Amino acid sequence: MRSHARLGTAVWLLTAPLGVALAQEQRATVGAELGYSRSDLRGADATGITARQGALTGVYLDAPLVGRLSFRPELLFALKGGRATTDLPGGGTALLDIELAYIELPILLKLTPLRRRLRPVFFAGPAPALRIGCDLQVILPDSAVSATCDEANLGVRELDIGLVAGAGLEIRWPQSALALEARYTSGLRSIRDGEDVRNRAFGLVLALTF
Repeated sequence: MRSHARLGTAVWLLTAPLGVALAQEQRATVGAELGYSRSDLRGADATGITARQGALTGVYLDAPLVGRLSFRPELLFALKGGRATTDLPGGGTALLDIELAYIELPILLKLTPLRRRLRPVFFAGPAPALRIGCDLQVILPDSAVSATCDEANLGVRELDIGLVAGAGLEIRWPQSALALEARYTSGLRSIRDGEDVRNRAFGLVLALTF
């Protein structure tokens, strides 16, 4: 009897952490993410645009759906835009830097194919975004001039729509998880009327799930 009791205790000690982890994965959780982004503008009318560095930060909900699939809506603050160099009439060059600030709302599906402590994750979905800021800076050899996009009459749309796809590596504990994720966001519509100029961004973020 004692041997059976000891065996039962050993089995419980071995399986209890797994049970806690599985229960954790079967309920909705929240998280926060912070990272680096590198963005530019692409399209037929975006020639000569180079990348600029920005930030990506926000929160998300991770709600289980079916099997290893979950629903992950996010609320992000994202800096996008691009840079271009132009020649000056009297010689020399000027750098044009456009910074676009968005509140982005990715609506993602997340796939976790393996049930392990360290496992890959994949996600994708549409990402509507509301522009909350737009600044233009012209950097000359000996000075700089700044203006908002409205002041410069750039006509940048307030609403943008993108598509997000990415993957990462997640490590999970009974009550939390930490992931390093890479994501690519491609704009589906031009940021200006009558032109083909779309946002594009690559992000590298740390995501902490509580």
